[in-house]
Amino acid sequence: MPTSESQNFVTAIIVSHDGAIWLPEVIAALTKQKLSPDQIISVDTGSNDGSVKLLKSAGYTPISIERNASFGSAINAALEHSRTKRAPEGVTEWIWLVHDDCAPAATALHELIDSVSQRPNVAMAGPKLRGWHDRSHLLEIGVSIAPNGARWTGLETLEKDQGQHDDVSEVLAVSTAGALIRRDYFEEIGGIDPDLGLFRDDVDLGWRLHAAGHNVIVAPRAVAYHAEASANERRSIDVSDAFLHRPLLLDRRNAAYVLMANATWWLTPLIALQLLGSAFFRSIGFLLAKRPGYALDELGAVVLLLIKPGELLSARRQRKKTRLVSSRVIARFIPPRSAQFMLALEKGRDAISRAWQANANQRKYMQRSIQTETATSRAISSLDLNDEALEEADIDLTRRSSLLRSLIERPLFATTLLVTLISLIAFRGRWSDLVGGALPRAPQSGLELLRTYAEAWHPVALGSSVSMPPWIAIMGIASIVTLGNLKLLISILFVGAVPFAFLGAYRLVRRFTELRALAIAAALLYAFSPVSLTSLNSGRLGTVMLLTIGPWLIRPLLQLERLEALSWRRTWWLAILHAIVCAFSPLTFIVIMSWQIGLFLIDLFAFTKSSLTKEEFDARNLRRIAFVATPIVLWSPWSIEFIIHPSRLLLDPGLNLSGGSVVSIAFGNPGGIGSPPLLLLSPLLLVVVIGLFVSKTARFAEVALFFTAIAAVFGSRQVIGHGSFSEELLWVGSLLVIATLASILVGVVIIDKYVPEISRSHLDFRHILLLILSVIAALSFLATTAWWVATAAKAPLRSFEKSAVPAFLAVSGETDERFKTLVINTQGDSIKYFIARDRDLQFGDPDVTVGLVDSVDAAVVDIATGIGVDSSQVLAEFGIRYLFMSQPVDENLVRTIDGLGGFTRAASTSDGISWKVQGALGHVAFLSSDGTYSSLRSGAIGATGELKTSGSIIVTEKFHERWKLLLNGKYVQATETENGTPRFIIDQPGEFILFYDGTSRRAWISWQVIVAASLIVFALPARRRRKEMRLEELS
Repeated sequence: MPTSESQNFVTAIIVSHDGAIWLPEVIAALTKQKLSPDQIISVDTGSNDGSVKLLKSAGYTPISIERNASFGSAINAALEHSRTKRAPEGVTEWIWLVHDDCAPAATALHELIDSVSQRPNVAMAGPKLRGWHDRSHLLEIGVSIAPNGARWTGLETLEKDQGQHDDVSEVLAVSTAGALIRRDYFEEIGGIDPDLGLFRDDVDLGWRLHAAGHNVIVAPRAVAYHAEASANERRSIDVSDAFLHRPLLLDRRNAAYVLMANATWWLTPLIALQLLGSAFFRSIGFLLAKRPGYALDELGAVVLLLIKPGELLSARRQRKKTRLVSSRVIARFIPPRSAQFMLALEKGRDAISRAWQANANQRKYMQRSIQTETATSRAISSLDLNDEALEEADIDLTRRSSLLRSLIERPLFATTLLVTLISLIAFRGRWSDLVGGALPRAPQSGLELLRTYAEAWHPVALGSSVSMPPWIAIMGIASIVTLGNLKLLISILFVGAVPFAFLGAYRLVRRFTELRALAIAAALLYAFSPVSLTSLNSGRLGTVMLLTIGPWLIRPLLQLERLEALSWRRTWWLAILHAIVCAFSPLTFIVIMSWQIGLFLIDLFAFTKSSLTKEEFDARNLRRIAFVATPIVLWSPWSIEFIIHPSRLLLDPGLNLSGGSVVSIAFGNPGGIGSPPLLLLSPLLLVVVIGLFVSKTARFAEVALFFTAIAAVFGSRQVIGHGSFSEELLWVGSLLVIATLASILVGVVIIDKYVPEISRSHLDFRHILLLILSVIAALSFLATTAWWVATAAKAPLRSFEKSAVPAFLAVSGETDERFKTLVINTQGDSIKYFIARDRDLQFGDPDVTVGLVDSVDAAVVDIATGIGVDSSQVLAEFGIRYLFMSQPVDENLVRTIDGLGGFTRAASTSDGISWKVQGALGHVAFLSSDGTYSSLRSGAIGATGELKTSGSIIVTEKFHERWKLLLNGKYVQATETENGTPRFIIDQPGEFILFYDGTSRRAWISWQVIVAASLIVFALPARRRRKEMRLEELS
């Protein structure tokens, strides 16, 4: 039924541009209309496919125009063509815009005409748009624009049409796909803006119609199915203003144009700033999704618009001519910020979900390509605390459930609960503010830790300029999970270390056996191994961290995965894991790197013998380079400073405490304070020896033996560092973590593969050996666990009780003079000492304490030997005001110090004895020209103030060339005193600024942030371009 029978005249205009895929259905949809248009005009913009032929065969010979013509130009060409008829006098003329990828339902035009006939003030009406492929998917029911330029539909992601939006409603705009527009109003406002060749022309048209005093509605009973071919990158963007033919770039540019051209003039600067800010954050999101092209589109779109202000000014002048009401008339259609935020979160979640799903097939393929000599065909990708037994359990609904039965049916869950309970009992009375052993006290806030990491000069001991270790930054960032509460994070890490280690080991072992009981037993041996309990008792943060991530590290280390088959995304994740290992245990990383170099040499030999192809050799060793080079590059300059301070390469985080003997290390016990007695033997060494002679476990046994041997070699060495100025046996517990895991895998594979064979054979030595190993393993587990629970309360690691330095001495470090204290501890015939300031040592302090100056070391030796006549003067120059000897004191040494000049007994308490050092200088001391000293007010590092006379400034810190002083705006060169402190010669009075130049430190941190962000981007799943998605995913 043609519309001419009513008071409406409809001209349908089809615009085609390489739309042959969709045109047949669009043409068919037009012919099936219940209410037919009065005329159909087609326009083709230089299509290169069969669009023109399709239109001609349907009887709609197209008007041909240039390929780069805009959609608005195509509409104008149709309206101005001689073939196009005008409506009779007194009849309302309508334009029905039909895209070549939008098929209207049979009743679409009828419903549109019916809606506008009842509303004479409506200038434009649009149908409800659904997806082309998924025809229940709602695309749009009207459209608006957010202040940041985002297209706003108000719909949830992939929302289905269930009739929930079927009421006619007023909207800002409707899509031009299927839009019905009154021709007189259309021409009144100048039609579609020629500067909007494609995208956002609908929003601009609706905005201008509202400003001209008209209304726009959506008629949801009219339905059209839209493929959104241009937005989904299913065809090229060829309009003349499409810079680089990129749809996202054009869309964002036009969105900014619509906002800037139509908004109230005084809002335009704010809108410009908001557009730039939004583009910046969206570009970061695209960079994380590995879409740098999209990121450039976001930023380039706004820039391309703002550098052409003439276009905006011209557009605003044109809109002013037809505006009857304020442009803020559309404010009611702008979505509230809360709704924008929630929708952004939902879209972000959906994007992440799709990205992970898109990589699922690749991950499954990678899992199938993993070759292990002992792995079964069944692979487990995640822990299931409900346990696999439930999958096969017959549930008897008539049987009453009980807690005991539930635990029996869930052995993994029950064992995890038991392990957690044992850990809680062992940590009784010391669940918070942990300190002791090798663990310094943690600051309250993770942010404070990050500030410490960023500092170039560290006010610890006599000062230090070495870089803070990167584990400080990692712990500071990780404190986000506890809302910045670092002490809580440390408590969770230590108290939860055994359960975390158990679950990680279980997940690893289950890849080698289908026997759940065997996997649980192996995980228990790992979680309660001597290295695990010793590191917890003695506060070894680095080893505790390695215990938790070790099960994830062992597979690539043992080359259980074909490196050449690893995706680069997984490769970068493993590289990040290696970087974390390097941060917490540089020694372990160096040994891992040595192992990888050995594997490289084996590959090189195989390559020369033609048993390894060039493609396999290159792919495998490029990934090895990524593993090895990433930590070195990421943690520069800390990794470079190992050359200057090689002892730092050997030491784990925290204080340098003595390790154990070579014998204990050989049996998997790192020794030292807090370690189990050597009598509690571990069977791991015996297992490794057996594994060497079994073909399926030889590789594991070699790794275990290699790491144990290296641990024994390094464990026999004595080192100085991390706040200790006396030699201590090196702690090698972190190396034993890898050895322990490899040994456990040897035992698991032997039992899983060979026990069935042994059980079918006659009794021989193998049965006896297996029985001995099982008994030793069971007794070792029970004995070490019982020992830990019984003695853990007396372990060095404890909750903080009191400071190592008496309060009255610590207070002197908090004054403007910021005095220091020399603390001496006597242990038998040896003397240990350190320099304290206003607090106990905190995270990172021991790691950057690389030694005192020679003059102070000599002064301490002279004090101990009783010849330190000038010792007090040396200490005084470094701002050391007190000498403190903690209990138990050495009476002979006390009498020696009492007899030396320059030391005055200050106090004798239950904590120890203290002496006051005469003439101690403040942190920043000024020696005036008349020879008198005075202390200048200072901060923890620098100072500012005004000098009344000439003289010299002495900073009671170690000398470094980066100490700077500005006097009246000019730099004064620092010189080094005879004892090793910085001195500045002041030749005139004036204002001064004393500081340590941290420019290079800030540059290195920027470098680390850039490299870390790049690694995370490389490791994250990449977002696919829209043209790479299946059509069904887009609609």
